[in-house]
Amino acid sequence: MTERGFVKAQSDNLPKVHVFMMSTYLTSNPNFTSVEIKGVKALRSQRESYGDSAVGYVQVKREGNICTVKARITPEHNVRQKCYAVTLSCNEAEETILSVECEDCAAHKGGCKHALAFLAWLHRRSEDPPSTSVDCYWKKSKLSSVGTSLKFIKAKDICNAPKKPKLVSTETSQESFLTVVIKDSKEVGDTDNQLMKYFKEPSNCEKMSIHRL
Repeated sequence: MTERGFVKAQSDNLPKVHVFMMSTYLTSNPNFTSVEIKGVKALRSQRESYGDSAVGYVQVKREGNICTVKARITPEHNVRQKCYAVTLSCNEAEETILSVECEDCAAHKGGCKHALAFLAWLHRRSEDPPSTSVDCYWKKSKLSSVGTSLKFIKAKDICNAPKKPKLVSTETSQESFLTVVIKDSKEVGDTDNQLMKYFKEPSNCEKMSIHRL
C-alpha cells in the first residue's frame, strides 16, 4: 500500500526532471562532488540497464509546488535482499531538485549510487515520448523478480527454437564460384589473369610443350 498522502506513480503524474535540473543539483551538492562518487562510478550508477530494471513501487505526493517521489530500488548484487527506499524532492515551479536521498544502504550519507540511479530514472521518464496509454510504476521491479518466474529450462526447449526459413535458391546461387568467375571472365574478355590460364585453350606453341606430349 502507498504511504499516507501519496498516490501510485504513473507516466502522467511524475514530475519533469530535465538535464539542467540534474546537472545543477549534482554540481552543487557536496555528496556528489567527492572523489568517491564522481567520474566512472557516477556514470555506472546512472546507466539505463540498471535503473529501469531496479526501480519499483514508485509513489508521488504534491504539496503546493513541492513534489515528493518515493521508490524502492533493488540492490544490484543481491536481488533477494530488502529493497532500498529512495526519496526525491523537487520544486516544480522553480524547476529545481531539493534533495535525493537513499534511506537504507550503508553509503546513503555520502551520496550513494541508488540516489543517482533513481534521479537518472526520473530523467528518462521525463524524456519518454507521450503515448495514448498510461504506464503505472507502482509495481515490483524487474530485477527483484530474477529467479522467481523461471526456475530451470529443459535441454529440449533450447533445441526447439524456430528454424529460419531457407532462402530460395536462384540460378546464380546454384552455380559454383569457379563457374561464375570463368563465365564472367570470358564475357569481359579478361583471359590473361592467373586463374584463366588453366581453363583457356592453349596456343599452338603451348601444345608442343613437353608437358602436353
